[in-house]
Amino acid sequence: MITIAGVGSVPNDLTLKANEAIERAAVVAVKTKKTAALKAVKKASVSMDDIFERATDFDSLDKLIAERLISLEKSRGSVVYCTDGDGLTDGIFSALKECGASYEIVRGVGVGADCPCEAKLTMTAYRALELKPYIDSGAALEIIEIGDGFLAGELKLYLSEFYDAEKEVVMSRNGKSEKTTLENIDRADKYDITTSLYIDGDGSLGKKRCSFADLLRIMSRLTAPDGCPWDKAQTHESIRSNLIEEAYEAVDAIDSKDTDALREEIGDVLLQAVFHCDMAARTGEFTLNDAVTELCNKLYFRHTHIFGKDKARESEEALKFWENAKAEEKKYVSLYDVLTRLPKGFPSLLKAQKAYKKVVKAGKKDSQNEKPITEAELKTALFELVRRAEKSGIDAETALNKAVEEYIGEFEE
Repeated sequence: MITIAGVGSVPNDLTLKANEAIERAAVVAVKTKKTAALKAVKKASVSMDDIFERATDFDSLDKLIAERLISLEKSRGSVVYCTDGDGLTDGIFSALKECGASYEIVRGVGVGADCPCEAKLTMTAYRALELKPYIDSGAALEIIEIGDGFLAGELKLYLSEFYDAEKEVVMSRNGKSEKTTLENIDRADKYDITTSLYIDGDGSLGKKRCSFADLLRIMSRLTAPDGCPWDKAQTHESIRSNLIEEAYEAVDAIDSKDTDALREEIGDVLLQAVFHCDMAARTGEFTLNDAVTELCNKLYFRHTHIFGKDKARESEEALKFWENAKAEEKKYVSLYDVLTRLPKGFPSLLKAQKAYKKVVKAGKKDSQNEKPITEAELKTALFELVRRAEKSGIDAETALNKAVEEYIGEFEE
């Protein structure tokens, strides 16, 4: 068995479990002897430093290290491979998996020499740029193995999405640390495998750059027992219309091609989603993660042409596969079943168009054979009908809704 042990960032980061694994192992290998934490692994008899000189990139580095570990296990028995950080962020386990090797991970911690608290997220620079995790700037972050200026530059661009350029950070190399700003992390004189970056967490609610987690923290504060009386008093029903209004305002910004307004209105739509999830969590209905999980599963299972065996060459084919997957998921048994599940709250005109479109997609022939109508003719005819309805004391919205329901009823089996 090959054991991957995270040894943290400084000598005293080694956990009891990792130390026990090292003591039991026939062979103890370290990723490098250049970092303080790995230098402290006294039982280490094998170093991968020579592989760093031969590897052309990180993928080949991981593969070469994996091959050596497998060879050591076959010839000498159990192997513990020590790496900086928590052990989970090293690419070696992926390489071992590809080689068909058995392995286990003994998780370590991620505390740097100048870190005031344990980093909530510790990653190698390569993995950070490969995975691009959505960062909670309220938690501490440590990124290790920033091997060159190019990686530092790419990290700066990525992290600028979550932090202000003037955010104070700590850069370390060979045990020496200095404070700088995020803007300057790619301007150091030298980089190597010992170079790391530490950014302290900032849970304040008035930052220049905020993350999604900050929105959740603000929402939680507003609906806390001593929070905003108005926010705490709302229900799904009381703010129902807000969701519709904000969606319409976002659509208006799109139609106006107003990017600044769209940025604001999309934020307002997001607020409504977060607000409803916060209320649902407080009443025990569901949580934000429940909603996100359902959404992710929907996207995964309905895109059968991406994650399944179907192949789509154009958008119409992709839409067809989506509809087929949706029908299977919803267990539709007939066209009438599909039509009756259209949202009751749809505006009547939208509902009419949706119903007709689904009927046509189902292959039902249209008995009408009129010539195509122009947009100018349509808008004139629609407004004229609304004008006459108002003049006659008829609510056009209600009348069209009744017409749609009658149309749907024609397909009842």
